Amino acid sequence: MMSAPVALKCPNCGSVLRTDDIDTASGIIKCSYCKALATLPNVTDLARGDIAFHPRAEVPLPPGLTLEQYGGGISITRRWFSAVVFFLIPFCIAWDSFLVFWYSMALSGNAPWIMAVFPIAHVAVGVGLTYFVLATIFNRTVIIAGQGRLRIGHGPLPWRGGVEIATSEIDQLFCKMKTNNGKNGSSISYELWAVMREGATRKLLNTGTSDDQALFIEQKIERALGIKDRSVPGEIPR
Repeated sequence: MMSAPVALKCPNCGSVLRTDDIDTASGIIKCSYCKALATLPNVTDLARGDIAFHPRAEVPLPPGLTLEQYGGGISITRRWFSAVVFFLIPFCIAWDSFLVFWYSMALSGNAPWIMAVFPIAHVAVGVGLTYFVLATIFNRTVIIAGQGRLRIGHGPLPWRGGVEIATSEIDQLFCKMKTNNGKNGSSISYELWAVMREGATRKLLNTGTSDDQALFIEQKIERALGIKDRSVPGEIPR
């Protein structure tokens, strides 16, 4: 049974070491954050290639994404549309129709006031579900990388999660796999994250159930921003 990968950390400041920090020939580590020098605990194994960086293969353009390149960077557009809306639309119509019927009786003038108050929670669910279905049909995520900024926006229907970061603040990008546990079992989704210069990590984007979309976006942004790919603890296995 293979053991889980362990990140190499600077013994002085605790920051995760980059590939460029390690000189495998001499066994010397120079931390890019605090500039402290250290030696590897087992230089021969590392020099032999037992611990090595494995670059990912180039991910081709996945369905649901479009890529545009211009002089100052790139623009990636991701459609939200998914086949799940074909199951949600009939349910949404039935739910909203029932609420319209209920309130047509509750507001008729002869119904007790409790009829108007009782389904408030159901109204909230109906509004949220309807908005989600419309957003899934019409919304797109636009990612723009270049000219010193990384911008991620969602629309035309307003949606939280927009991002704007100076590219000088980003040290590395990586993708995570997330397991979502629900009443009907587990599902997998993928997310794009950034390692910031100060060492913190920040979620940038949820790419749904497609790991190809997540990895494609990561590779194209890194290339546009001149970020050299490296392994990050917790990323999708290489």
